[in-house]
Amino acid sequence: MANTFAPFGFRQYQGGAGGAPTFGQSVRYVASGNATPIYFGDPVMPVIGAATGYITQAAPGTTTLAGIFMGCKYVSVAQKRTVWSDYWPGSDANGDVECYVIDDPSSRFLVQTSGSAFFNAGYTSSVRGTLPVGQYAQFSIGTGTTINGLSGAFLSSVGTTATFPFIIIDYQTFPPGQNGTDPSTQFPNVIVGFNNEIMRSNGAGPTGIA
Repeated sequence: MANTFAPFGFRQYQGGAGGAPTFGQSVRYVASGNATPIYFGDPVMPVIGAATGYITQAAPGTTTLAGIFMGCKYVSVAQKRTVWSDYWPGSDANGDVECYVIDDPSSRFLVQTSGSAFFNAGYTSSVRGTLPVGQYAQFSIGTGTTINGLSGAFLSSVGTTATFPFIIIDYQTFPPGQNGTDPSTQFPNVIVGFNNEIMRSNGAGPTGIA
């Protein structure tokens, strides 16, 4: 069945050293004045130019990632109580926003792709064909949704740039018939690992923690 484009961000696929239920999560912080929404499954990065420890929604490029955003809690100005949320809406916090970020260097994520570089028309269950497994990958942030807080991020390109944020590990092919599990058509889902991330790299490709 042909895939359809319905990105969902970076979904936890396999934990690294950490186990359930946190899967290698760390607590990080978003400044209350950060007006950029961050959605569940968005890549995040340190705030550039400020050694404050704050994070923000990542911009595609070669900046080292801080991890993948998994939700937050904050004191709501409007509701006068602590709110637990799958996403940071960009306002309404009294004080710093406590966030949960997967930064385990061995974590794996499922993500949808866009573009002809990610599929092979000759792929079958018995012949893998020419697929960009092992290549570095770039993402686009897409458009998240406030209805369920989910990210709209997806992989947008592959290349040899050693400081791209992700590396392709494999393709999703199970369960058959589910959207994204057909590598022979556009928009297949892939399994990726961190390539250029705080706990994974020194900023020059996969030379840090394996």
